[in-house]
Amino acid sequence: MKKFVFIFIALMTLGFGIQAVNLVTPEGDKEVKAEELANIETTSLSGIVLDNETGEALVGVAIRFEGSKETVYTDFDGNFKIENVVPGKYNVLSSYISYTDNKLKEVNVSGKNNVIRLVLKKH
Repeated sequence: MKKFVFIFIALMTLGFGIQAVNLVTPEGDKEVKAEELANIETTSLSGIVLDNETGEALVGVAIRFEGSKETVYTDFDGNFKIENVVPGKYNVLSSYISYTDNKLKEVNVSGKNNVIRLVLKKH
């Protein structure tokens, strides 16, 4: 019985090994197969979000590209990273409780090191 369970789990894992990856493009999100991702040039965008008065890092700020459903959140140091980004121009939106919503910043994502700094203002 243990062999059967092991074989069943192994087969299920292989069957689900072909997954789709969400790709962020200037036109919006696109789902591609994991093996196709190797043929598409992608990069990432990372950054930090700070309070404009205190300069303190903000934890839990929602960050996304305009037109994209994928949202990432800042960590305890105010840092975030969006992966699988096709190079291009994007509008970055941020949202945080008691801060001005939808801070819009246009960024040109290209190359390997795409780092931005967002400074949010309280209402």
